[in-house]
Amino acid sequence: MSIAVQDNGVLHKYAILGRLEQAGEQQELLVRLQDLCAGGAATALELDFYDADTLPGAVIESLADLLDRGVKLKIVAYHALLSHSLMRLGLPVLPMSHQPPRAPRPRCKALVLAGSAQSLDKILYIVGRLPPGDASVFIAQHVQEDQVNLLDKLLKVRTEYRVLMPQSLTPVESGVIYVAPPAHHMKVAHGLIYLTRDRKIQFARPSIDVLFESVAGEYGAEALAVLLCGYGQDGVAGCAALKAAGASVIIEDSAECEPACVLPDSARSAGAFDLVLKCPAITSVAAASIAGDAATPGGEWLELFLQAVQSRYDYDFRGYQRDSLERRIRNAGRDFGLDGFADFQRAVLAEPPLFQRLLAEMSVGVSGFFRHPEQFRCLREEILPYLTSFPLIKIWSAGCATGEEAYSLAILLEELGLLEKSRIFATDINPYLLELAKSGLFPTEALAGSRENYLASGGTRYFDAYVTPGGHFLKADPRLREHILFYRHSLAHDGVFNEFQLILCRNVLIYFDAGLQKQVLQQCFVRSLHRDGFLLLGPQDGLRHLALAQGFAAYGRCGHFYRLRGEPAHA
Repeated sequence: MSIAVQDNGVLHKYAILGRLEQAGEQQELLVRLQDLCAGGAATALELDFYDADTLPGAVIESLADLLDRGVKLKIVAYHALLSHSLMRLGLPVLPMSHQPPRAPRPRCKALVLAGSAQSLDKILYIVGRLPPGDASVFIAQHVQEDQVNLLDKLLKVRTEYRVLMPQSLTPVESGVIYVAPPAHHMKVAHGLIYLTRDRKIQFARPSIDVLFESVAGEYGAEALAVLLCGYGQDGVAGCAALKAAGASVIIEDSAECEPACVLPDSARSAGAFDLVLKCPAITSVAAASIAGDAATPGGEWLELFLQAVQSRYDYDFRGYQRDSLERRIRNAGRDFGLDGFADFQRAVLAEPPLFQRLLAEMSVGVSGFFRHPEQFRCLREEILPYLTSFPLIKIWSAGCATGEEAYSLAILLEELGLLEKSRIFATDINPYLLELAKSGLFPTEALAGSRENYLASGGTRYFDAYVTPGGHFLKADPRLREHILFYRHSLAHDGVFNEFQLILCRNVLIYFDAGLQKQVLQQCFVRSLHRDGFLLLGPQDGLRHLALAQGFAAYGRCGHFYRLRGEPAHA
């Protein structure tokens, strides 16, 4: 983090660069703000956050303190998520994150795949998943000159494209794959294929550089080139020629090229590229680029994109309900100024901040204190008293969103005298939501509804005893926070991480398809639940029959509570 300060005696202006992820950075900013508060020197203050997507609770409280002291505070946020989080808490913020419509890339008329050692399987994988389209596909792979190249035959059984190992002066047609033959350079010019036996380039014939440079001249910005695994430098100069002509260049991530990393690493060091991606993400971008306007966030396009996201960012949404995913992706595309799906996914895979915004759109952020109060009343009267004999009560709030459920549990445990021997593990897939939850700060608009829900849940005191209403937001009692542990966790593939006497997963599984619902119940909850424990699902989840089929038995009169089937062995 760096802070540039401008001070004209009236206005203090801080330009803050960096995401404020380190504790030391957060402390430095906090000290500066506290000094301003204590000194009373600032009457007008502008804070420009260029990179941060969230702020620690202590920093937000300092901002509110400045406002309460009468400081004219202007907060400028360049990240959409930071704008959202500050507006949520009633702080004045000027969002600079509006995304104007982006100019779409020209339609892809030529796809070029090239590589050396360890590239064969990648070429077969990509081509086997290309949709029908009007683009021409050119492939150059390093092979020994006396070696029979069977690539064309291998491709013919994997694609509906016509596959040719061309002769010189073969006309270029759309929807055809052209494979460079051994011992020949392949060039494209004036709508024709040219084969030559000119000298080797970078010890290679066919040469990747020769093909790339000719495609750059023939297609310019209408070309997409992919450089795969290999040794040597052949292809590095070609990438530069393509970029100079306006073409798109993707380099395979060398992490999946071991030991043949030299070629992609050299091209990456040269700097002439647009994206560095793993093979599933390359495939998704190539397929959508060829399809152009025909690519939509549904069907095979969506499946390829979800595989790309998983390989690029390690978030797996493939088990989510398709209708919900398509709707959320379309909404995100409009927000990003990207109407075409090909341009949308290229931008998401290239720009991590855009993916963070997509993640926020894909995640379920709906929460509230004592939401569904009838379930909390059942917890108070029937479930938690049953767990009092455990020396340590471990509770998992799965899909905790902004944390209100976890804090509600802490309040309930406090009123039952169980908080000191309880630990609440609150998890979510979305790190942005987790940061909001960790802050313990909540919108003031939630106060009236929270009071009503608290009383309806059987609360024995006053809800305001657990939160401090301020002029801008509510602050949860820090003592509650001491018993809550927040973690990033994916129900889709992170699995078991502890044993719990109580698991709550409410209104989360409804967004999963049937296969993932079954997997979560079987692989996560059955294996995580103590044999005397309880599982609570949401009223809208509609999973009674599936839960019973996975080894759970319905419990009590409240509904949506389950126990593991079999004789209880109470602790």
